[in-house]
Amino acid sequence: MKKSFIYCLLALVCLCASCEPTVELPGDEPVVELTVTSATFPPFSADGGNAVITYTIANAVEGEAVTATAAADWITDVDTSVYGEVRFVVAPNTSVDVRASHIAISYAGIVRNVAVRQEGYVAPAREVVANQLLGSYYGERLQSGLGHYWIILSKDGFVDGEAAAGSTFFRLDLLAPPATDLDNIKIPDGEYRFDALNSLTSFTILNIGNTDYTYVDEEGTAWVLTFIDATLTVEGNSFDLRVSLEEADYHVTFEGEYSVTNNQISDTISNLVSDTVIDVSNCTASLKSYGDYWGCGYENWGLEFVCNDGMRYGTYLVIDFLSLAPNNYLGNYIDSGFCEDDPTKPNFRGGVFIPGFRVADDADLLLGSLYMVYSDNRAIAQAPLFKGTVVINYNADGTHSVTIDAYDDAVRPNRLTLNWTGIIY
Repeated sequence: MKKSFIYCLLALVCLCASCEPTVELPGDEPVVELTVTSATFPPFSADGGNAVITYTIANAVEGEAVTATAAADWITDVDTSVYGEVRFVVAPNTSVDVRASHIAISYAGIVRNVAVRQEGYVAPAREVVANQLLGSYYGERLQSGLGHYWIILSKDGFVDGEAAAGSTFFRLDLLAPPATDLDNIKIPDGEYRFDALNSLTSFTILNIGNTDYTYVDEEGTAWVLTFIDATLTVEGNSFDLRVSLEEADYHVTFEGEYSVTNNQISDTISNLVSDTVIDVSNCTASLKSYGDYWGCGYENWGLEFVCNDGMRYGTYLVIDFLSLAPNNYLGNYIDSGFCEDDPTKPNFRGGVFIPGFRVADDADLLLGSLYMVYSDNRAIAQAPLFKGTVVINYNADGTHSVTIDAYDDAVRPNRLTLNWTGIIY
């Protein structure tokens, strides 16, 4: 009897044990995962195109489906019908602006955003096949050890030496190794890059005011656009220029023979080879006051002798001087010389004439007292009155006498003299 009781007790314990509920620990539920497996998209071109985003799902949920939505209307035809893929189309971008958006991929409450970026529209370069190339060489004027070249590329832009209406010109200042044959100057072979900051290094396109795109309209007015960027490749007689302007890009090519003019500027102005007696017998003399033109506190006068056949068809002489007293131009004048701290600047003061000199930032521009002889609009002789004396007197008969005894700036100075009496207007 006692054994039966014990067996019943054990059975009851086992029965109670088998009725305890099962406890599930946190983390036992499988986690749903949505993973985008596509590499990051590079930017789409402005042309647009088709693309596929790939993905994987771990621990899929029965009854759930992948959906995808584009956040911009230029992303179209989003298709999720194939498992593991989201297909879509990017429309062409007609704007010059870059645009960006994304596609949202969703599954079982999980969202993954995939970025989509598209470049702006870039108009194709306008093609120009140039048939004219004009060049000038200015030597090592800008940077010692480097040659300064200037070229103009055009298609039928010059007619009889003049710019034609409706024509375009591409003008480039170049820095490269110096010319080795001044009788046959050529642009050195190489690739030239636009240097907006003007570092003055070899094989660069300079940004010093003469590098531009010029258009001459039908009325003969010139319109100028500066370069944003440019590259020029030179191989022998072949030139390939690519230019970016604000309005458009250009691709200019030239193939053929060309010449470069040697326009090196001498350290001296004078091209005289001997002493010269200035002949103003066919000239008219005139005098003008320019007030305190030089800003030095003294009245500036200009005495000019101009050829009666025209300023550029004979002798031209100008004496630029500063009087000691206002309204009194008569007297003896010596050359002003130049400042010690700036040898390009005349030493302005009363009682002096200003020597002929080149303007420092434009070596082609001459100022001061100068003697020139022209033939058919072209200067064939020139010299500054550089050192010496000028005397201006008034005569009792109403005429003036002007005497010059001066020297030019040649390495071996030439003497320039004038003894003239006549009427000054």
